[in-house]
Parts: sequence; C-alpha cells; structure tokens
Amino acid sequence: MRRLFAPLLFLCAVSAQAQHPPANLSELVDAAWQREPRARLLDARRAELAALAEVAAGSLPGPGTVGISHRNDRLQSDRGRLEWELEYAQPLWLPGQAEARRQEADTALRALAAERAALRLGLARSLSGELLAWQSARAGLRLAEGRLTLARALSDDLARRLLAGEAPRFDANLAESERLAAEAQLAEQGLLVAEAARRFERLVGTQPPEARPRPPAAGPDEHPALAAAREGAALARARLAGTRQSLRDNPELGVRLRHERDTFGAPFGDSVALRISIPLASAPRSAAREPAAVAAVTEAAVALERARDQLQLDRAQADDQLAAAGRLHAAAEARRRLATDNVALADKAWRLGERPLEALLRARAAAFDADAALLRAGLARDQALAWRDYLNGAIE
Repeated sequence: MRRLFAPLLFLCAVSAQAQHPPANLSELVDAAWQREPRARLLDARRAELAALAEVAAGSLPGPGTVGISHRNDRLQSDRGRLEWELEYAQPLWLPGQAEARRQEADTALRALAAERAALRLGLARSLSGELLAWQSARAGLRLAEGRLTLARALSDDLARRLLAGEAPRFDANLAESERLAAEAQLAEQGLLVAEAARRFERLVGTQPPEARPRPPAAGPDEHPALAAAREGAALARARLAGTRQSLRDNPELGVRLRHERDTFGAPFGDSVALRISIPLASAPRSAAREPAAVAAVTEAAVALERARDQLQLDRAQADDQLAAAGRLHAAAEARRRLATDNVALADKAWRLGERPLEALLRARAAAFDADAALLRAGLARDQALAWRDYLNGAIE
C-alpha cells in the first residue's frame, strides 16, 4: 500500500517545500527567461550590436595604424646617411557608407528587440501548455480520489454484509476488485501529476501556481512573431544598402614625419608628408557580395509574407477550435448529468435488490468516463483559449 501511494507522498512533500510561484504571467516569463539558454545568447548579441552601433556612430570607421621605419647606408657606401620615419594612417568612410552603417546598426538592434519579444511570447506559450497539463493531471487525480472513496465505501459495506451473511462473496469480490483498480489508478495519476510539476519546474524553477494566469485582453498592435519577421526583412535591406556602399575597401589618409641626414656631420632635417590611398573596386568581390545580400532580402521578404499568412490562418483556426471546444464541453456536461442520474438509479435499484451489483459498477464506470470526458473537454477549451492568447501576442 505504501508503495502505491509513494508518488502522492512525494508530491505532497515537494508542494510543502516549494516556494511561492510568481503571481502573474509576466513574472512567470521573467523566471523562465533567466533559465533559457537562448536568452543568454540574445543578451550577448545585444552587447555585440551595441558595440557595433557605437563604432558606426563614430566619425571614423575604425582605429588608425602607426608605423615606423629606419634606413641607413652602412652596408653600402657608409657615408653616414640616416633616416627615421614615423607614420600614422587613418581609414576613412566611403561616401554614404557611414550613414548606411548607422542605419544597419539601428535596424539590427530593433530586430534583436523584436526577436526577444517573440521569444518571450514563445516561452509564455510553453508555460501555459505545461501549466494546463499539470492542472489537467491534478483534476484527474481528484477524479481518481473520488473513485477510490466510493470503491472503499462499497467494499467495506459488502465486507460487513458478507460477515453477517447478508451478501454473496461474488459481490464482495467485485467490490474489492473495484477498490484495487481505483488504488492503482490513483497511484498512476499521482505519477502524472508529479511528472507534470517537474516539467513546469524545469522551465520556471518553482512549483506551478494554483490558477493559470491570463495575459491582458488587449495585445500589441502587431504580433511579436510578425514584428520579428518584419524587422528581419528591414535588416536584410539595410545590409544590402551597406554592401552597396562598401564595394571597395576604405580609403586611408596617412601623415609621415621624417627625420634624416645625408652624410656624417650634416645637420638633420625634418619634413612632413601626407599620403592618401584609395583602393580600387574588385569586380569579382562585388559580384560575390551584392547577389548574396539581394538573395537575403528576397528570403526575408518571403518569410515575412509567410508569417503574415500563417498568422491569419492560425487566428481563423483558433476561432474554430474555440467554438468546437465549447460544443464539446456542453456535450460532455450533458453526458455527465445523464451518467450521474444513472448512478443514482442503479444504486437505488441494487439496494432494493432489483439490479445486480454489476449494473451499479457499470453505471459508476460510465460516470467516471463521463467525468474524464468533461475533463478532456475542459482541457481542450483551455488549450484553445491559450492558443488564442498567444495569437493575440499579449504578455504584459
């Protein structure tokens, strides 16, 4: 007996030691965000993009270089010729390149923010699914507890009547079999509840809350997944513009300071020189870069259109699922009322000796099936509501 109820004892111990779960959906998503590996990746990418945006906002494309050179004639004529040269070279922006890079950096940050919002919404959907699974398993546990309570009462009653010689052993054996089956079902359902609680805890780090928190009724103007696709398309276009403004390497402006003499005893002379180098465009490299950027723009535009069409289809499907779930729930409630009435009739008929015990057990089994069907219908309705909440895109 202790082995059968070990899952329930474990679940009660875990629930007693659990911390208070977050109160609303936003807090649940925040807790899951701290445990999500992709969230750390997005934080690292944000730091990278912020650094690139800082570079793009500067007046120069990057740091300069310093060079030093020395020349003498000791290995040839050895007349005392000596020369030192120090040069600082600074790369410069190409025409239009700076503005293109700034727009690309700003667009990349917006795309990352949209991706972050879409990921948070996906976490909210996962949390709702795991929480619904736990609540459904817990409701099934309560049904199993009710079945065991009735089975125990019937078994104890027939055991007393058997000892008094008022009931046949066949009926007592049927009642005892029903009690054993109810205990096994309760133990199995306890395992399902514990497993569902562990899955939720892996996501959030706390035990599931008693009630499923609902997001705000009004969602954003644009679904986060669609916003992420739109910003991804804008980023592809910004990268194409940056590529077209960077077909050559950056020009370079250099300043040289020269300190030299011609022969031994001659005074040193100083001079300053300016140097500018303008790299030429490379046709093969341009042919490789620009078509790849154009293909990325086309792919992002197609992805945006697909995301928009898929969102419309999902919303229509969510409305159909919600309507169907409502009809199923209404039918399950009617079935439950009929099954409850049949149990009362079968119990009365059995106690009056008009029907055998098998009829009562069949009526109770049908009532348990009706309760399970009502539970499944309620779960389907809650899942349809959670799917609609996800399509609304509201979290906080």
